Parts: sequence; C-alpha cells; structure tokens
Amino acid sequence: MNSEEKCNQLADEIRKVLGHGITLGSDVIHYIDSTFSNPTLEELQTILHDDSSCEKDSLMELLFFPDETMQLELEEILETLQIGKQDEDNVLDAFCRESLPVNMRLPDGRGSLNLILPSEVAAGFMARLHISKHLNEKLREAINKYADADAINGYKVKIRNSRFFPGENKIQFLCDFFEKLKPQSHDFNICLDFALSFIDELTEDQDLYQALMAKKRFYLRSLQKAKKIETQLQKNNLETLLSQGKRVILVDKADARKKMLIIDRISRAVFGRTEYVEDLHPDGGNIELRSDQDIQDIIKQLS
Repeated sequence: MNSEEKCNQLADEIRKVLGHGITLGSDVIHYIDSTFSNPTLEELQTILHDDSSCEKDSLMELLFFPDETMQLELEEILETLQIGKQDEDNVLDAFCRESLPVNMRLPDGRGSLNLILPSEVAAGFMARLHISKHLNEKLREAINKYADADAINGYKVKIRNSRFFPGENKIQFLCDFFEKLKPQSHDFNICLDFALSFIDELTEDQDLYQALMAKKRFYLRSLQKAKKIETQLQKNNLETLLSQGKRVILVDKADARKKMLIIDRISRAVFGRTEYVEDLHPDGGNIELRSDQDIQDIIKQLS
C-alpha cells in the first residue's frame, strides 16, 4: 500500500468513527453548564451558530476533542499504517474532502445536536489524535506480552498521548516497567501515570534510577519545608512571616507522601533497590531508606 492509499484509508476510518457520533462526557457537560448557565438544547444550538460569539470557537474545539473511546477505536489502524509526519497534511486533506455531520449526544435525556465539523477545527482534532506518533517496537512488544489483551490498546493510547521524547533509557525503563510491575497489579495504572509524567520532565535520556532518587529527595525536601513552615506558624501568623521576608511555600503533604511511595514501588520493582537519602534531616544527619518501613517511618516523623 502506497502513502496516498494509507492516508485515504486512515481518513476514511476516522470519518467512520466520527460517523458513530460522540457522547459528551461529564467534563464537557460541566464546562457547558458552568459557562453558559445550564443552556437548553436550543440555546446551545444558537451559541454554536453565532459567528459573533467569542465562546463559539473554544466550545467547538471542546466538542470535537477526541476522547479515549475514539482513540481506542483507531489505535490498531494507526499501529498498522504507521503514518509518517510528512503525511499528516495529506490525511487532513483527505479527511476534509467532504463535509462531515456529527451527532453530539448529551447525557440524561437532554437530546442531541447535529454539527458539521468545521475545517478550522478539523486540524486541531487531527493533531490531538497523534497519528504520526508511534510506539517504539520494543515497547509495543513488551505491552503485547505482559498486558491483558483487553487492556493493550488502552496502554498504547496512554503512551501515544504522552509527551516524552523516546530515548533509549526511557524505552528500556518502560519495557522493564511493564514486565516487572505487572499490568494486573492493583496500583499499576497509578504508577504508570506517574512514570509517564516523570519521564516527560526529563530533558535528557539520563539514568532513570538516579533521576527517580533525585525526585524522591525533592519530595522529602518539600515535606521538610512544610514542617518548618508549620512550626513557624505556631509562633507567628502568616502576615508576620511575610513581613519578615519569609518565603511561605504551600506543600500538598499527602500528595508528596503518595509520590514518594510510588517512586519506592517503581524503583524496587524495576531496579530491585532504592537508595538512602543524605543530608535531609533537620539536625543535619542522614536519612537512610532501605525498606518500605523506613520510608513510612520518616514520612511519619515529617508529618
């Protein structure tokens, strides 16, 4: 199959998926109701057909934002066709060749809208499908091997939607992640979300174990700062601290504790170890974390 045929096939498949209609999710409905004061179907249609409305374009973008269900339907053909970056415009041209009416279904019996996908919205819609971003072959094999059959495409969509640059160390880390954390584990999805966000922060394809340990130290320091601020607030109010030039940092302690435990879970599973953290104790001593109980104990001390 040549490049043009691939582009046409993908465009046809995307049109077919949209032809099934879109059921608007709770987040979209919440935005509509909060922005437009719980509009009736007729009022919503008026807004969407009012070219002078400053809200129309953003609402259209939101309505045609591809959700996970849509992406799951397209994942297999995207993996099969392997569309290149240079073919994105050709797919878009084929996709926009004819007008496309789409049925938008509102939940709870609120009715439905029939909208034509505007060409100016189609480009953003296509970009969010990430049609030319493909998983590394080694990573695909790891997902296919270790994930349950009904969850495979979901993991591939999640990674397709992530933003990290797929360097060699990151790919190997994710392959080991799927093998050793086991997708069937109850905390796998939470750990995967953290892992993808974490490697997205890394500007270089560096040592992932050392980077995880640095992130753990960051959260430990955050907890220490939170403890220090709380101690100061017991003696002075916030206004006094600010007038003294003190920097008051708000820290989500529960989130920091959770992230530390996730890091420990990932580190032990993927690398088989975790490291002690030096020079973080308020009295200048060291904190040594060699077991899950160690990290639980120090978190309790910092709480």
